[in-house]
Parts: sequence; C-alpha cells; structure tokens
Amino acid sequence: MAFAKSIRPGWRADALAGLLIFILKLLGVRKKIALDNIALCLPEKTCEERRKILAESYESMVWTGVEMLAWQRDASLLDRMLVEISGREYIDEALAAGRGAIIISAHIGSWEYAAAWLARHYPFYGVVRHSDSPFQRELIEEMRETSGLMTISKDASMKRVITVLRKNGVFGLLADQHGGDEGLLVPFFGRLTRTPAGPAAFSVLAGAPMIPFMARRLEPFKFSITVSPPMPRPDKNLSRDEAIADLTARMNREFEKMIIENPGQWLWQHRRFRKEDEE
Repeated sequence: MAFAKSIRPGWRADALAGLLIFILKLLGVRKKIALDNIALCLPEKTCEERRKILAESYESMVWTGVEMLAWQRDASLLDRMLVEISGREYIDEALAAGRGAIIISAHIGSWEYAAAWLARHYPFYGVVRHSDSPFQRELIEEMRETSGLMTISKDASMKRVITVLRKNGVFGLLADQHGGDEGLLVPFFGRLTRTPAGPAAFSVLAGAPMIPFMARRLEPFKFSITVSPPMPRPDKNLSRDEAIADLTARMNREFEKMIIENPGQWLWQHRRFRKEDEE
C-alpha cells in the first residue's frame, strides 16, 4: 500500500505503465487465446488490425491497475478522472422507483474505475470473485475500500443480493466472461457460449432493472461513462426460466455493442469460447 500511494498521475505512473506494458507484450500473455477470440468476434479485421487490438488490450489492462494504484493516495482523483457522462438519469430514475438497480458491465476500459465511481455516488455493491490467495484478496479488498466500494462474493447466497435490491440498493456484475457449468447457453457474437445468468435471475426475482454501464478510457486518467437505458422487461407470457434466458441473451447483445465500439479496451485474453459449449 505504501508503494501504491507513491504512484500518481505524471512521470511515475507513465514509467510504471511503460515498464509493465513492455513486459506484458514481451511475454505475450494468453496471446493465442486473445487473437483467436478477436478473429472469431471480428472476422472482418486483418491480421495487422488484430495485433493492434491485442496490443491496445494489453495497454488497457496495465492502465487499469496503475490508475487503481494512483487513487489510493487520494480517492478524490476518481471524480477528477471523469471527463463526461451520459445517461446517469437512468440510475437515478431506477432508484426513485424504489426497486434498486442492477448494473451490468464488461471488462472494458477500467472496470475497477467503473465500480469505484459508482461506489462514490450510490449505495453500490460489486459482486466479485475473490482471489484464492489470502494475500491478494486482502490487498485488493483494501485497495477497493479506498473508494468506499462494498463487495459481495459471487459465492454468497442469492438472498443477500435480493436484500440489497429490496433496500433500494445498487449492485453490479461483470458478466461478459464464461459462465461455467451453471451458465446459460445463449448467443455471443453468433456463437452459443455459456453466460452468467445471475443478473437476469436477480432482475426477474426482484423486479429491478438491468442497466448497461461502461467506463471508456479516453486516455490514461481520463474517462467517459456511458449509462444506457434499462433493458426492457421480458414478455409477461414467458415462464421464469424463459424470461431469464431472454434477458441473458439480450445482455450479451449489449456487450457486443460495447466491444465493437471499443475493441482495444476489452479483455480478450479470457477463454470465453469453449469447445465443450458446442457439444
């Protein structure tokens, strides 16, 4: 934490980011997985364009971490980093209706900044997967607490999340990664792949709207936040399971729009598409 608080915008952050970007690109972490994903999702891109997108993705990953270090010293930096915001009224209207709000987002730009900013302005909880390492878990939690972010483990009971919503709270999930064995098999970039059904399930059970949210990096330490209109409620004639599947599929389409508009800022290195999903 002492090291984190020594980092601030300027030459220190630039030097650290430059070093980490160089190392990451040199090692080519999950390079093949990322390039395969880019080719699958954006087949119209040339090989050169795919490599450029991958390079930008590595840079985005590094800056996400460096920026998080920088606001440990002064959390007010989080507000100064915001250059523009659109659609904030959708969250405010949801809370005025008294049913809470479910923020859905992807690993685009800086998901840590998105959660930190939300925590400073709303009764926000982030649903997270805690690290298996006690050291990493404690460190990351301490860094998140700087912004006032409260977290709920993804392994927590559904009842706890429903309670947050019924108290007119806000919680957010990054639901763009593979959903595991329990995920729903719905289309993503034209291919069936397992997707987390949690956001849709909570929405159907609690009646809270699902609101797409994206924090796009304009340059290091400068962000644009886009809050999209709440996703329309499923047809009332659908069963509960059908309604959850419908919402989950439409959530994926929202993520597709975000990624197509900002391909260099998505986390392509995740094994999103798996052979077992095709069987």
